[in-house]
Amino acid sequence: MKRGFYLWLFLLLSVNLWAQNLVPNPSFEMYDECPYEMTIYPQKKLIPHWYMPNRGTSDYFNGCTNLQVSVPSNFIGNLWAYDGQAYAGIVLLELHVEDTAGKKNQDYREYLQAKLKRPLLKDNYYRVTLHFAVATYSTYAVNHLGVYFSKEQIKNRLTYKTLEYDPQVFIPEDTIFTETNIWYTLDDTIKASGGEKYITIGNFYPDKETDFEKLDISQFNFPLQEHINNNGLAYYYIDMVSVEELYIEESKK
Repeated sequence: MKRGFYLWLFLLLSVNLWAQNLVPNPSFEMYDECPYEMTIYPQKKLIPHWYMPNRGTSDYFNGCTNLQVSVPSNFIGNLWAYDGQAYAGIVLLELHVEDTAGKKNQDYREYLQAKLKRPLLKDNYYRVTLHFAVATYSTYAVNHLGVYFSKEQIKNRLTYKTLEYDPQVFIPEDTIFTETNIWYTLDDTIKASGGEKYITIGNFYPDKETDFEKLDISQFNFPLQEHINNNGLAYYYIDMVSVEELYIEESKK
């Protein structure tokens, strides 16, 4: 009995030792220069290995600074990193009171995109994980956050609007996580079509297909409440993204 137990334990440890994260700079620790402010103007590159595929202005936060994009305290909340001292931030929905009244769809979106260390292999299984948090001063929480894998780099640098693709990994569409200041984990397994080289993170659904809940901000003082309401954002922190091939020999028999 002990012999069988030790063998099983060895196999489990072997799987963990062989697993390699295919996402470069997975917890956003590497940077070209310490950030000092939110991303104001559209740009292609956020930090090493991470890009913005549309004109949305994704943000980078790091504890190396004490300015508006610091960790843990920054312009949109207060939260320590899940891993290390850095994370990224993206808008999944922008909706203002006047938009709601007029039923206007902004469809403003921000994304994070990286090229994997190597392409995914056809019919192989991969475990995909990322950690996300609803920012402290977010106005809303939404039911759409997903991960899309593609063979080619998806991008539309001419618009800030939604990139409409079908993500292979996503949070349950019937669930809206409304608690702020905690890290949630999105964890799923995919079977690769083969040749996927890029990973893109964000909300791939337009406003009319995105459910949302307005967050309780009663604990804040009135000026801050007014600021949060004026923002009209569903703002999420993203940290520690992982794509690991699963070496399960039994499943291939």
